[in-house]
Order: sequence, then structure tokens, then C-alpha cells
Amino acid sequence: MKYVKNIQDLAPDLDPRSLRDRVKNRDKAILRDTNYVIDPKDKDCQSRRLTLGHTIIYPTGTTTGHSHDDMEEVYYVALGEGIMVVGDDEYEIKQGDALYVPPGEFHTTKQKGNLPLIVVWITCKLDPSER
Repeated sequence: MKYVKNIQDLAPDLDPRSLRDRVKNRDKAILRDTNYVIDPKDKDCQSRRLTLGHTIIYPTGTTTGHSHDDMEEVYYVALGEGIMVVGDDEYEIKQGDALYVPPGEFHTTKQKGNLPLIVVWITCKLDPSER
């Protein structure tokens, strides 16, 4: 007998003890944690132009959304599902996807499903001659 279920296909946890319930009346959709793993601003870091980060977007959450004219960026989805907005385009994203964001494009990420959306991202400062 085969019995397979995927957690992303289940109804969301609406129990009063759940994170989803506790944040439902918040004033902003932003619900994420970001850590800079490799950061040229860190005095001990040897990278000059590359930054590596790790962001967890919790259920019902989004990132703040931003753009940067002096950097290009790549996202890799490590866990979960969501929607990535880049400029006027929206992309359904899931674990294993990679996405390129050109310099100057506004972008934001929205979590979908039951699991947190975990993305790893890398930015690279452009050479001044490329701007």
C-alpha cells in the first residue's frame, strides 16, 4: 500500500498556538530573518565585492523588497515555496530553483505553503565601469 502526503499540500496550522495565528493581526506583511554570512563590511572578511546571505521568510510573510543599482543578485531556494517578484514579473519558486536579479530591478519574496521559505542569496557589486 502506498500512502504519500506532502506537508505543503496540507491545510495550514490555524491553532491559536501557531505562528500563523499569532501574527495574523500584524500591521505589515514582513516576517523574515536575514543573516549576512559573508559580508565585505565585516572587518575580518576578505571578500571585496561578494556578499552571501541567508533569509528565512516565515508563513504568511514577505521580505521588505528593494533594489540596488550597484549590484546584481542571485537567489537559491533551499526550502519551501513562494513567489518572487522582480520588476513587473512574478515567478512561482520552490526548493531547488535559482533566480537572477539584474541591477536596478525592484524585487521581493513572498512565502507560500506550510514550510518557511529559506533562500540563500549572493550579491556582487558592479565594477564602476559597468554602471
